[in-house]
Amino acid sequence: MSDTEMLRRFPAHRLEGALRFSAHEVRVGTKAPDFELPDLSGKTVRLSGYRRKSNVVLMFGSVTCGATVTQLRAGRASICSLYSRYKKKGFEFFLIYTKEPHPGENIPQPTTIKERVKNAARLKREEKVNFPILIDTPDNEVRNAYRGWSNGIFVVNKAGMLVFRSSWTHGPELAQVLYDLYAWEKAQARNELVRVCYSERLVGLLRNKKNQRRRPSPCRAARGQGLRAAPRSRSKNRLAKAAGRGWSQTSFYE
Repeated sequence: MSDTEMLRRFPAHRLEGALRFSAHEVRVGTKAPDFELPDLSGKTVRLSGYRRKSNVVLMFGSVTCGATVTQLRAGRASICSLYSRYKKKGFEFFLIYTKEPHPGENIPQPTTIKERVKNAARLKREEKVNFPILIDTPDNEVRNAYRGWSNGIFVVNKAGMLVFRSSWTHGPELAQVLYDLYAWEKAQARNELVRVCYSERLVGLLRNKKNQRRRPSPCRAARGQGLRAAPRSRSKNRLAKAAGRGWSQTSFYE
């Protein structure tokens, strides 16, 4: 599929899609919508159960979403590596498995929760997902509540407030968000003065395409958090070998 065809068929890749995401009522600084979903073992997880206990990262995705597969294990830093780094620092990660954006003959669109669980288990196995996967409802209730789309990502602080959201998951960006939030909490614990900042941006994430010119695709992000200096990343860049197209680690700001 050409870049032109992709932009025509999938509005989430286009500027107007990013702006639609930005206009959704679930915004940074508001209370994150509560939900209850089962994990792969059938255990029910409730978002509000982590209030005053943990910050929560919610990543939407599926096995036929190339961006999901890429960001889980590739890049600097991958989502799985960020979970390993922050799981003992007061952070919980959940991947909310929702509908397939690119169903086909090998992986059709599930018509039952059992089929969706099967696809989610495949994603966990093949991509070695090291944090819990939750199964969205048949009508994708949680995805719709957050407008999570194929690969949106959200961070909820211990007070239950949404402090970050993006229409596409991007490891380097999330790494900075988590670093800032953790530093903010530590500073508050020491009764240090922290400037709380609200920021918005449009950013283009570039696809990894060998021997072809790369073109930016707009993404919307907004966050509210304390400001801290960015850490130097030590992890090595890994190119994803996935069924879909991945995203490079280059950003363009407006």
